[in-house]
Formats: sequence, structure tokens, C-alpha cells
Amino acid sequence: MKPTIAGAVLAGGQSRRFGRPKAFALHEGAPFFTWSVAALRSVADELYIVSHPSLVDEFRRQTDIPVLLDVERCRGCGPLAGIYTVMEQSQADWVFVLPCDMPYMRQEVTSRLVSYIDPMVDAIVPLHGGRPEPLVALYHRRLSPVIAELLDIGERRMTALLERIHVRYIDTNQLGVEEKVWHNVNTQQEYESRSDRCCF
Repeated sequence: MKPTIAGAVLAGGQSRRFGRPKAFALHEGAPFFTWSVAALRSVADELYIVSHPSLVDEFRRQTDIPVLLDVERCRGCGPLAGIYTVMEQSQADWVFVLPCDMPYMRQEVTSRLVSYIDPMVDAIVPLHGGRPEPLVALYHRRLSPVIAELLDIGERRMTALLERIHVRYIDTNQLGVEEKVWHNVNTQQEYESRSDRCCF
């Protein structure tokens, strides 16, 4: 049976360095978060946005995709909490996460990563320049109790999860996509330096 996938766009950060919510900055006339949604749409059986309470109303004005808040026990505890929240919400076999601040992400990347799904591994994570990209990755729902345990002891690092589980790492060179796909936008300076940006 084909495994089911829940696509999750993580948009719960405070965007402190950026100075305003990155999810709604524009790239080629469309909000950043919509590029992540588009990259996931063709591979996911269901889609979610995991956000901060202050952004929920704006997301609901801009999209009909379900917007989740971190489950209360781990609210505000970073990406691990977002992944756990989707696992609590969905019965899908895998959660495919993307951040909201990678507007160059493309469907080719998500499709190729999905092709590496293997029931014998717990996660599928790209290696970009030899470093893991744990927020562009797939996680099996069997990891829910492992993530809960980490959160309960106050551990928020994605690397702490990767160290405990069986990960299949995929070198990004194998994915055959251009380098800029892996760029995220952290500051206004980075945003303003992009020739294809739009104001918001």
C-alpha cells in the first residue's frame, strides 16, 4: 500500500531577524508560504500550516489550508513541536516538513525525496554541503513518542532527534536541482538583495 503523507509548512517562528512575519513576504508576487505549499501539494495527501497565534487570522485570510497551533504541552518549542503537532493531528504515515522561508523550493525536490521513502528508516533528510537540512525532510509517524520524550525534557534541537533515530541522508547533489533552491531568507538585507523580490 502506498504510504500516506501529511505536508506541513512550519511558520511558527517570531521572524525576529527579519523584523516582520516572513511567511507573508512576497516572491514573484506570491507570499513565501505559498511556495512551500506548492512544493508539497503534489506529494502530500493532506496539508497543514503550523503557526504562531498572532499569525493565524492572517493565514486564514490568505488560504483555506488548515492552520494549526502547537499542542499546548509544547507550544512555542520550535520545529520539533510543529512536527509533533501534525503527527497528533494526522493519521498519515509520514510528515513532510518545509519551512515557510524557502521561496525557491520546488516540487522536483519534494518528489525526489519522496522517492526515497523506505519503511525501514525513520526519516529522510537531505545533506546540503555535508550538513543536514532537517526542516526539508520526511519523518515517520512512529517518531511521535520519541519527539514527545525530547520535548518533555526540554530538548528542542532537531539534531537531538536525528541522533536518536535511523535516518536516510540524501546528498543534495543526487537531487539534481539548482543551488538556490536551498536558500532561505533570514533578514531584510537578504530579502532586499533578491532581484526578484516584491514589496509587502
